[in-house]
Amino acid sequence: MPESYSRALVETWLTGLAAGTLLLGQDNQGLAASALALLGEPVIEPPAPAPPPAPQPLPPGYLSEHFTLEEFTRSDTATARGIDNTPTEAALAELGKLADTLEQVRKLLGSNPVFISSGYRCPELNAAVGGAGNSAHLYGAAADFTVPAFGSPLDVCLALEQFLPELEIDQLIYENDSWIHLGRAPAGSKPRYQCLTIDDGQTVEGIVA
Repeated sequence: MPESYSRALVETWLTGLAAGTLLLGQDNQGLAASALALLGEPVIEPPAPAPPPAPQPLPPGYLSEHFTLEEFTRSDTATARGIDNTPTEAALAELGKLADTLEQVRKLLGSNPVFISSGYRCPELNAAVGGAGNSAHLYGAAADFTVPAFGSPLDVCLALEQFLPELEIDQLIYENDSWIHLGRAPAGSKPRYQCLTIDDGQTVEGIVA
């Protein structure tokens, strides 16, 4: 009965054999028998990694973890004038993307609450508040907001202006020292990565105090 050899020695022998080295001074018969015995051992596969936990469904009315559809559609003007500001199916899809972007904004700003003052605007509401005829609000692709716990609107704009490409922001506007306008490029268009300041009706490039 050929002698049994350790796995390490057998592996070294097989490595040399595969390289074309066969030394007559070795117990090749015993090493081969040990190799066959090792091949007959059951192969123990490492346990498969556990699958990542399935994402939890959002509560009714939520577009993301921290933002609700109602936050993006409520409007004192719409309520006062009886305007139905229910978003279209296309606008609802854009609002979902916008909510995801604002989740990233929230995280960048220390996970402080984001307060939305204006989100989706149907054409009638947009006209009522004097919005631009091609406003991203019409598509559910823009929101005006503040983050008081982080700082002033200027502080927020200065913190976000370096992240426009990462956040896929089309326009970041510092408006009248009162709020921040964040617009995404609606479906089918490319983001312009613009930073603007609006003060007393005048628009200039960049975030200007």
